[in-house]
Amino acid sequence: MLLSLSAFILLQTLGTTSPAFSQAAPLYTLKDLSVLEREKNFEEFLTHVNDIRPSERLKLWKDMYQSMAMEMVDYKLKTKDFSMKTYKHIESIARSSAMNDDEFFQLKRSLYAKKFFGECYKQTSGKSSAEKIEGLKTCDGELSSFWYFSRKDADIGLDLAKIVELYQSSVKTWPFYQTAVNDAISPLYCEKPDIQRAIINKLTQESFDRDFDGNYKMLIKRFIPEKCFVKIVTPLRLALQSTITNGLEKEMAMNLLSAKNLLTKDEEDLYAVLYLLDGPVVGDKMNIAWKKVENLSSQYQKRQKLLSEIKKLPLIPDKIFMDAGLPRSKAIINLFAKNFPEYLNFYGESCVNYLENKSETSGNIASSIQCNEFLKTAKAVKKSDNTEWVSDSVDTKYSALKHP
Repeated sequence: MLLSLSAFILLQTLGTTSPAFSQAAPLYTLKDLSVLEREKNFEEFLTHVNDIRPSERLKLWKDMYQSMAMEMVDYKLKTKDFSMKTYKHIESIARSSAMNDDEFFQLKRSLYAKKFFGECYKQTSGKSSAEKIEGLKTCDGELSSFWYFSRKDADIGLDLAKIVELYQSSVKTWPFYQTAVNDAISPLYCEKPDIQRAIINKLTQESFDRDFDGNYKMLIKRFIPEKCFVKIVTPLRLALQSTITNGLEKEMAMNLLSAKNLLTKDEEDLYAVLYLLDGPVVGDKMNIAWKKVENLSSQYQKRQKLLSEIKKLPLIPDKIFMDAGLPRSKAIINLFAKNFPEYLNFYGESCVNYLENKSETSGNIASSIQCNEFLKTAKAVKKSDNTEWVSDSVDTKYSALKHP
């Protein structure tokens, strides 16, 4: 078919001006990339690094790629460019087949990511409610993706866990701690208080799982290497003695230590007493502790030994006395009055000394509130139930004091 002159001219015009007919831009060569590397022009280099055919991407190409990628990240860190665009660019390089196994670049990438996520959450925290929710969602999604594709460096993981906890992100922190817990040098990591708390929190959460069968020994084995667990034994013992920890925390500590057979008979008795005095959680552990106190009734020497250990504590356990008149608290205090009266009298004497400002003999009293509540209720109970919580001597001394 013959074309008209006008049609021929139109095709000639399109052929010279339309992108569809124009020749593609020339690809960069290794020589071009070498020039850009010498000039430290990482922007142009990284734009054209994949112009090189796969069969030609040998050592020279990879060495230059690493050098320019590192230069770019260093520059972004120096200029504090923590934009989402830059972060995604670095991630695309990090996840490429060329850089995925490069330890040096992956470390540099992780250092940048730590800074980026700190800024991401920080900027989000200052936004309005709706924007904050959306911003957190974005930061959380990028963080989860980063950690999944990263080399999971233990130190970077701990830094990210701090960021997540600081900004109350919904991202689970255990995967970040888990890397340190299972690291070759985990005994060093597991000496850190924040990691110890994370371990205990993880075990506690798992114990609430509906499929948990109560086997704490297997629970520990599933999540914590032995060389790491030994580092949390001391914190667990302190949790049992502390007046700060609550009943659930004490119960968990007892379960974990008992599972590893790390409590002596005397320690079990002491911790049972402390567990009841600090406001126990109703359940099997409370029933066991209750029975142990009942058994003290005919064991004077054991009661004296326990009292001696209690006197060594920084603070006398007394949470149960905060609401001494409540039926539950009253029942536990009556249990002590019947089976371990020496403790109640010791506490009463310490309270009187504390209220008289005899600090040298009563420095282990937590608060005058519990003291007054206990001694007032003790006086009332003696009248109403004819039950003696403290001796007449303590009662008389307290009555002589000016108190609320």
